[in-house]
Amino acid sequence: MSEPSEAFWQFSLTVYVRPGASDACLGLQDRLGLDVNILLFCCWAGSQGHALSAEETESLRATAGPWHDEVVRPLRAARRWLKGRETLAAGAAGALRVDIKAKELEAERIEQHLLAEALPFDAGAPDPAVVADNLLTYVATLGRPLGEADREDLAVLLAATLPSLTLQEARRRLCEGL
Repeated sequence: MSEPSEAFWQFSLTVYVRPGASDACLGLQDRLGLDVNILLFCCWAGSQGHALSAEETESLRATAGPWHDEVVRPLRAARRWLKGRETLAAGAAGALRVDIKAKELEAERIEQHLLAEALPFDAGAPDPAVVADNLLTYVATLGRPLGEADREDLAVLLAATLPSLTLQEARRRLCEGL
């Protein structure tokens, strides 16, 4: 893996385990169809001071889309389908689910590599406004309206990206961008 893709991967692992971040990412994924890896890339770029244009965001979607649609989503669907079905085939479904989860994580890492390689940028200073704008730019490219739960999840993700930011400050930053 290249240095930028490894840095992006480590950033993602760190942010994803912060309180509320994984639930926020999954909520946005399930409600709006957002790609968690692109969400995290928006956060990573903003944490490096890089503002994503709508064109760059569309380019990221085009880069990751085929891999995400043909590899990541089917693995996720199989893993989710197997959840709670551990009694199938004398428990073999549980072991298969664990194997699929590992392959899904590997596929996510490859997708992150594709994203980092597709849009290299020079690192700068973290900027909460840039992170917020990057997230809102990504959502705007999908043309989906934001509900209250979506705005809250974006605020949680913004606060998880920049831990010095309170959730209240993150909410305010996102409102400024709307």
